[in-house]
Amino acid sequence: MSKKKQFEYYDEFGQPVDRYGRAINPETGRPYEEEGDSAGQGTNHRTVRRRPPAPERASSRRPGKRNTRGERTPVKHKKRGRKRRMSLLKKILLVLALIVALMVADVYYLLTLYEYDDTNASSLAANTEDGMMNIALFGVDTRENNGESGTRADAIMIMNVNPAEKSVKLVSLMRDSYVDVPGYGSTKLCHAYGYGGPQLMLQTLNENFDLHITEYMVVDFAQMASIIDAVGGVTVTLTEEELAETNKYICEYCWENGVPADVIEEAGEQKLDGVQAMTYGRIRKGNTGGDWQRTERQSVVLNQVFSRATSNPVRLLRFLHGLMPNIKSSMSKIDFVYMGLRTIVHGFPSMGHLRLPLDGEWQYGTRDGMSVIEFSNEALSAHLRNYFYHGIDPTAKNAE
Repeated sequence: MSKKKQFEYYDEFGQPVDRYGRAINPETGRPYEEEGDSAGQGTNHRTVRRRPPAPERASSRRPGKRNTRGERTPVKHKKRGRKRRMSLLKKILLVLALIVALMVADVYYLLTLYEYDDTNASSLAANTEDGMMNIALFGVDTRENNGESGTRADAIMIMNVNPAEKSVKLVSLMRDSYVDVPGYGSTKLCHAYGYGGPQLMLQTLNENFDLHITEYMVVDFAQMASIIDAVGGVTVTLTEEELAETNKYICEYCWENGVPADVIEEAGEQKLDGVQAMTYGRIRKGNTGGDWQRTERQSVVLNQVFSRATSNPVRLLRFLHGLMPNIKSSMSKIDFVYMGLRTIVHGFPSMGHLRLPLDGEWQYGTRDGMSVIEFSNEALSAHLRNYFYHGIDPTAKNAE
């Protein structure tokens, strides 16, 4: 048994004492004074009297280090300011980690909302060219035939994503373009979707314009209103003719869906909500410029939607919540994650748009009783390659 356990008190020299400071005989455990003079003969022991420390104070006293003279040195206390700063930093990191976790969970949820077409087993990563991704975009109205064969594509686009240049380029192809549809002969480009859906559209684009696109997305134009509303609407300038046609289709759309019609009050620059902007982008009858001007109107709406969606992460998530439930795609969840990470890793990309064929490189023709647009496939293919892979805008004045 150790001395500290045998005796309760010790003096400054380490000798045992009782609570009154009297020296204790370690062998008997009694004070020398009580053992008498005979017990202390021959010894030179000196009794030391001291007030014993209060047990409460002794137990609460913080230990310190002894110096060379046996004196205790004060223990250095940590600064409270540093603790508070560390605590605040931990809270900030915890909040940031929570935000990131919620965003990851939200993105995973978004990837469960779209319709996946697994007909094509290829991956987007395996079909990139020079680090770029090409994806076909088709706009259809699923009110006609649920988006399947028999429905014609209202809008036909090719999207080029270039992560290195932080750019997304859209090329609109005219729906009345006269092309060869595999298995069906020469007809309008939009008919390919009606004959064989998105897969035949992909084949038609690749064979006519020397492309190697493997992935597509089909957007339901009937639900574009919710997508536009998700980014806060768009601002456009309407002519009197466009105002009349747009209001006519607003009333038609709202009557079919059983909702009140909110028409546009006047021509000129106007802020349009989802229904108004959707119908504005689809009109082509009357004195509104036909299919050519419709393509331009669609590009105005899409450019603003894209710009607003990528203005901040919160608005982008709102946009995706409006978009994903209304698309069908051959891209897997991994493909979407791959494209998303590669696109934003260098920052949000800029947006460019081009309509082909170019003015002056086409002419109207009549084939099998249809009014079609005729042009050179080779010239259009060259414009696509130059625009996507060499950054040459064929509409620019200095373009060769």
